[in-house]
Amino acid sequence: MRASPRSLIVRGGLLALVILILNPTPFLQPIPDTFRAAQTATEQQDYISAAHALKDAVDRLPYSGYVAYRAGLADISAKQFDAAARLLETSAILDGWTPTKHVALGDAYFGLDRRIEAVRQWELALDDLPEDEALLARLANNYEAAGRYAEAVATLKILARVRSGDTAVYYRLALLTAATAPDEAVAYLTLVAGLSPELAPTAEFLQQSIELGQSTGDAAYTFGRVGFAFVQLEEWALAELAFTRSVAHDPDYADAHLYLGFVQDMLGRDGQAEYETALALAPASPLANFFLGRHWRQAGDPTQALTYLKTAQALDALNPAIAAELGAAYAETGDLLNAEIWYVNAVKVKESNPQFWLLLAQFYSDHNYHVAELGLPAARQAASLAPDSAAAADVLGHALVLTNDLINGQKMLERALTLDPTLPSVHYHLGLLYVQQGQLAEAELAFNTVLSLDPTGPYGNLALRALAQFAP
Repeated sequence: MRASPRSLIVRGGLLALVILILNPTPFLQPIPDTFRAAQTATEQQDYISAAHALKDAVDRLPYSGYVAYRAGLADISAKQFDAAARLLETSAILDGWTPTKHVALGDAYFGLDRRIEAVRQWELALDDLPEDEALLARLANNYEAAGRYAEAVATLKILARVRSGDTAVYYRLALLTAATAPDEAVAYLTLVAGLSPELAPTAEFLQQSIELGQSTGDAAYTFGRVGFAFVQLEEWALAELAFTRSVAHDPDYADAHLYLGFVQDMLGRDGQAEYETALALAPASPLANFFLGRHWRQAGDPTQALTYLKTAQALDALNPAIAAELGAAYAETGDLLNAEIWYVNAVKVKESNPQFWLLLAQFYSDHNYHVAELGLPAARQAASLAPDSAAAADVLGHALVLTNDLINGQKMLERALTLDPTLPSVHYHLGLLYVQQGQLAEAELAFNTVLSLDPTGPYGNLALRALAQFAP
């Protein structure tokens, strides 16, 4: 009996299905190999190759949300954040959102410097992962970086409960509450001091600052003391927050305005308005005149700076910092004679302080001015007073090179490099020495190192000019 055409189609379909099951197509066969290659590359920390392998898997299985997700994670590891974001969004379209996809997309956005969108993705993940330690840490760090301090504190409190006994979490919580609610911070600082011998001095210092302010019953003064403590700890953003709260409590608090301006300058913003407010409130303050003069010098106007620095010096004639700042301002106007007078004046006022000897020696060397007669002795004195200072070893090495003692100059510069390999001036001065010795490849490497360490600073600019000489 002949089979009907319909039965032949059914039988043929069944046969094709059996063949497909028993013998997968060449199109699907490489998928496990692709995943294995990605895994091997990841284990070898070759994230670019891993991402490439998984991108191949995505091309073969464009309908798989899981494969797109895995490829997105690989792209994050490879720092290919644009591609990662696209793949993760594709994965969500194919098979929906999960908390881990929100976390990963947040990481991709963060890599793209899209912090607001990153935080939003992490917040969505937190709805389903309310006690995930890594997620809470991400959010706390980014709330603080974005100035969302109340949310940072709230998140750190949850993290402190989840990570009970984690000193680093308690420490950060203590700092943030000190800047926002000093009364509450004391308990956290006491806890940190008890848990960590390493952090105890800092915690106790900050606690003493709070208690000193509280003893006066003056909220503006309390926040001012906290802000000044943060300045000494170089916690610039928290210092700004504390001083902002201080002047909010007392708009006529001149010192709080003054230090608020200083902190804004340190954060790369313009503190001029705060300096001027401080000076208007306290025109006879040497510190207000000094800070405003320093601000103008750093803004590239040493002539304007001199007006305020001279006033500061007249009000506080024995302050070596003011004298040294006057020396720097005069040097930048090209008046080396007056610059020398004020740098020497700073040293005379504080002969035991290596910092002022260092500034004097740098002045002579940087301007190649009386180096043999005065600069070299000043550099030796700085190095003698601070034998473990990389900056002092650097200035002495440079002075020796300038006076043609190349062997000892190189030894001293190499010592400075050992003391602090990240000091840009050392690499710059070594570069100049290598040029003098005809070692151009070494010089080029040294100048490029300066650029990587100080891309927008004074030594970076000098290195850029030096490298221009190497251009074909």
